[in-house]
Amino acid sequence: MTVERTLARVEDDLHKGDITMARTRLQSLVQSLPHRLDARERLADVCRLEGDRVEAGRWSYLSEQRDPGEAAAFERACGRDPVRIMRGLRWSGSEEDATTELARQRLLDVRARAEAAAGRKLDWSARGRDVGGPWWDDAFAVGCLLAGLVLLFLVIVGAVTVFRWVF
Repeated sequence: MTVERTLARVEDDLHKGDITMARTRLQSLVQSLPHRLDARERLADVCRLEGDRVEAGRWSYLSEQRDPGEAAAFERACGRDPVRIMRGLRWSGSEEDATTELARQRLLDVRARAEAAAGRKLDWSARGRDVGGPWWDDAFAVGCLLAGLVLLFLVIVGAVTVFRWVF
């Protein structure tokens, strides 16, 4: 479905009073196309209709006309932690992908504050996680692989045992 058609359906949903469906459509659109500032702003509008200042602040954070109170509510919800704010914006790619200079500057500012707080380089594609990931991410993956192999071994042993009982 095209962006324009999705936005038209959102308008239909709102006209019918179905704010939940409009929000769902917009969340999906923003997740698919995080660089579409117009979709973010429309999602912020819908969140305002529901009285959700935190989410309105999240989605209007990069907007030309954002409400400072909503932006502050979003930052408070993130514990004023710049890394959590960076993750919360759900941006991906580069700051250069932003369509306005103000959005680029806000993204650069958030990333600079997050990197200063984390003490290392962060990347938008990792949504605020370390570039390359910490060692425990790799250890967790190895642990999952080992657990899967053990489970597979147990299934094979169980199948062989059942087979021997039956035959």
